[in-house]
Amino acid sequence: MRRNKKTVRATSKTGKRAAAVARWGGFSGKWLLLILPLMGLLSFVWGVWEWRQSRAYAAQFELVAIEVNGLRLLTGEDVLAASGLEIGDNVLEVDLRAVANRLEAVPWVRRAVVVRKPPDRLVVELVERQRFAWVVLDQTYGIDDEGVLLPANRLANETLTEVDLPVISGITPIADSLYVGMALVDTAGVLDDVLTWWKQATDVDPDFCMGISQLEALSDEGIGLRLAGDGLEVRLPFDRVEERLRELKRMMPRIYREYPNPAYIDLRYSGQLVVGGKEKGTG
Repeated sequence: MRRNKKTVRATSKTGKRAAAVARWGGFSGKWLLLILPLMGLLSFVWGVWEWRQSRAYAAQFELVAIEVNGLRLLTGEDVLAASGLEIGDNVLEVDLRAVANRLEAVPWVRRAVVVRKPPDRLVVELVERQRFAWVVLDQTYGIDDEGVLLPANRLANETLTEVDLPVISGITPIADSLYVGMALVDTAGVLDDVLTWWKQATDVDPDFCMGISQLEALSDEGIGLRLAGDGLEVRLPFDRVEERLRELKRMMPRIYREYPNPAYIDLRYSGQLVVGGKEKGTG
């Protein structure tokens, strides 16, 4: 009988524990049913709040304008269109080098640097190309002092003085370089000599150069100048530009006095002056 009582007591205790566990399990289950939706709601609210915060933060850096320095021939609209940017782009995410590359692909842009100006602007520093002369190839192009071909059409912001330039002739281009925006390469390699001569001449005697209408690379070396007034051709070597021009100006009164109707003057040979007449064609 004692054994039976112990067994009953043990069984009774076990039953109480099981009942307690059952009650706790029911209690925790009810709480879980309440807590889980609440946690989901809190997560959703937190996500919405973070999204709104990120949108508000990003909105602070939306592009509203581009500041462009160095504009003379191009316009701000030209720069914006070429840049590939759009108002509203995130200033912090813009690839500055890619924008500069797109701008430098424009024939009139020699160099472009793009920097950020938070919170909502970009600054573009431009160095524009400028016509240095005209060059006759398959058609007439502008050309800058680095030999880069420019469009023939005059820009709205170009003055008459800026397009009143001499025409370069006698150049045979390599076909692969005959593209606007690219540096022209010629088969004889004389274009650089002509451009260098013209740059030095305009530096040392700009007034005299205003009367030159044509520059020709001569097949037997040197440069030929066509004067605008009477069409006189002057043939000079490429070297000692200032000295040659000074000598030419000194001799021209005598030449016109002794040769009333000269066709050309040739000063390419040391110590010699060759004058050709229009009628006779000889010196």
